[in-house]
Amino acid sequence: MSTEVKAAGSGSRWKLSLDTWAVLAAFLAALLIRAGVFKHLPW
Repeated sequence: MSTEVKAAGSGSRWKLSLDTWAVLAAFLAALLIRAGVFKHLPW
């Protein structure tokens, strides 16, 4: 019986978890608010 080892980075390079995308979106929103691009975001 043989086992195959798949490389962790064999998939798409930009395939990130949903949590990672949410954190990046929150940082981007905070940066835009801090820069004055948006005065208020209606959450």
